[in-house]
Amino acid sequence: MNNFRSFVKSIRNKRVVVWGLGLNQGGLEAAKYFAKAGARVKIVDPKKKRELVASVGELNKFSNIIFSLGKQEEAQFDGADLVIKNPAIPWELPLVKKLLKKNRRIETDVTLFFKFFRGRAVGITGSKGKTTTTTLIGEFLKRAGRNVLLGGNIRVSLFSYLADKHLNDKKKIAVLELSSFQLEDLERIKKSPNVAVITNLLRDHLNRYGSHAKYAAAKKNIFRFQKKGDYLILNKEDKRVKTLGKGSGGKIIFYSFGSAENPVLQSKNNQSNLAAALAVAKIFKVKREVVEKVIKNFRGVPYRMEKTAVIKNLPGRQAGITFYNDTAATIPDAAINNLNSFPKKVILISGGADKNLKFARFARTINRKVKKIILLPGTATPLIEKELEKYAPGLDKAKADSMDKAVKIAYKSARSGDAVLLSPGCASFGLFKNEFDRGDQFNSAVKKLH
Repeated sequence: MNNFRSFVKSIRNKRVVVWGLGLNQGGLEAAKYFAKAGARVKIVDPKKKRELVASVGELNKFSNIIFSLGKQEEAQFDGADLVIKNPAIPWELPLVKKLLKKNRRIETDVTLFFKFFRGRAVGITGSKGKTTTTTLIGEFLKRAGRNVLLGGNIRVSLFSYLADKHLNDKKKIAVLELSSFQLEDLERIKKSPNVAVITNLLRDHLNRYGSHAKYAAAKKNIFRFQKKGDYLILNKEDKRVKTLGKGSGGKIIFYSFGSAENPVLQSKNNQSNLAAALAVAKIFKVKREVVEKVIKNFRGVPYRMEKTAVIKNLPGRQAGITFYNDTAATIPDAAINNLNSFPKKVILISGGADKNLKFARFARTINRKVKKIILLPGTATPLIEKELEKYAPGLDKAKADSMDKAVKIAYKSARSGDAVLLSPGCASFGLFKNEFDRGDQFNSAVKKLH
């Protein structure tokens, strides 16, 4: 009997607390997994039931799941044999430390997967570009006939792959997008992927880490425990990434933007992501004709410079208006890079929640690349406005308290051949459930214009 089978047997009838249900599948998949495995599951989440109604609704069919919502206190974990923690909950949180001190066993989908997986793992991290790079690598390997498990922060929970048929097949390749939060989980078990990719290192999540150095330290976990025979793929054009791999146990391979070009990919960032994916394809000896076929058919991934619609046949307008959904640009640096990919000025929808980031450079770029900005509400929006007063005092500005209103204002302001870009440069807390909900609302609002 292998370790995974022992684990599955050991959790039957045991008390498992899933800490952090959320609305983005992770906690939901964990709860389903342990309920189906015969555990007695308790859901703990500081959010109230009305905020989690979609996730709670999916779990009501399980008689072995109970809910303890609206708070997170030590007493809720009494008697727990296993706690499954959402990656968004820091290991440094006082309550986590208290539970560990009481010898509560705390795991995540990432720790469990890496403990039991016997195949090769490719991990992709970075401030931006993770999903596009992960998707491309997955496509290269699948088209080459490899058996691929695609998951992680790409909105596919690793609980989907916690089964004997996946974990014990040494021929399988797990291609995983890994956030800095998930990489903190790997540090706990001293594991790193066999092939690690770092796309870039921008200012992000400073509301959690407090400093860029601590954020970078979390990213280093993707290669910190690599061994001889492993690979570390680094972006040569990012000065922070270029020197990040010192002390790596794996072989370091550098890539750069100039090593791959594809006119289908809108931005220089995406060209760079393609170069990273090609470096991994080379390690796995993917044939050139396979690579070329994937690139020819690749149209990017949703929410990342996604061309949502081109509205044509407009009265008095010869050319159409093109709408781009870049809701995944949750930091100023990402929005800046994508604004710079447009040859002429655009109409920008921006604003949202602050992550303790700075907006001066964003405002300067907006002054050069934006003809009108529509600002959504949030804690970061006044900070953006303050910088715009300094660096873009004459800019045409408007405010909207919903995505529907923002899109309508953008549409009315647009002229023949204009582009409307949703690239917030901020997090989505408050007005939206998450950045994907923000992007979905944008797409829905654009469709209503037809």
